[in-house]
Amino acid sequence: MSGEALVPLGLAACRVAGVAAFAPAFASAALSARMRAAIAIALAAAALPTVAASGLPQASVDEPWRLVPAAAVEFAVGAAIGTIAMLPVAAFRAAGSLAGVQMGLGFGAAVSEGAPDAMDGDDAVGQVLGLAGAAMFAWAGGLDAVALASVRSFDYVGLGLWRPGEGTLAVATGAACAACELSLRVAMPVTVVLVVESMVSGLVARSVPGISPIAFGFPVRAAVGLLALATGAWAMQSSMDGAVAGMLDAMHSVAGGAR
Repeated sequence: MSGEALVPLGLAACRVAGVAAFAPAFASAALSARMRAAIAIALAAAALPTVAASGLPQASVDEPWRLVPAAAVEFAVGAAIGTIAMLPVAAFRAAGSLAGVQMGLGFGAAVSEGAPDAMDGDDAVGQVLGLAGAAMFAWAGGLDAVALASVRSFDYVGLGLWRPGEGTLAVATGAACAACELSLRVAMPVTVVLVVESMVSGLVARSVPGISPIAFGFPVRAAVGLLALATGAWAMQSSMDGAVAGMLDAMHSVAGGAR
């Protein structure tokens, strides 16, 4: 393969590498660096017809040092796409942490933040709901959407030509706000159920002498909260479906500079 073809392929791989560094599943620690590099090259090769038509100057091919700024730009646009793709899964993880604190299961992670077995300060509910969010993300077609946005981004902007427009910040802010809304929507049913449980537990503790509110309320509170999360799984999947659709639109807008 000639240098005229290798240079666009390498720059395209830099863009996809930025996506793989932040997007769900692609950024998982279970994937080795070689596997991520292979995914980046495969997706870049899939977009090679569009990439090859970008018309890089011959000077960039003859003097590779000129490609360093272009490679940084390509990685930046890929990182922007990957970060937006990560937001729905991060919202589920945040919702799990919020629900865990309300159920009383997050107290251990809060007081033992530096413990070796702590995972980024999340409690067990946050970790489980984060994994569930990743599974729902894949079920909703999120992985396909990330790959599609990576390949389609070359249709919107040529290699090394991405310049954030005035609407880029608005799109990014809107995606972050949508992720916050998704997190609250996932955690809200648990909040409502636990408010009712607190009222009932308080009434029982005051009505029956000798019952400790902590000994009686904590296991019931944890069980009720977990049951609320389990019964709301279908609603979570529906919310994730909508989040993936909005995420795809946001990724396309950011890739195009949101002008």
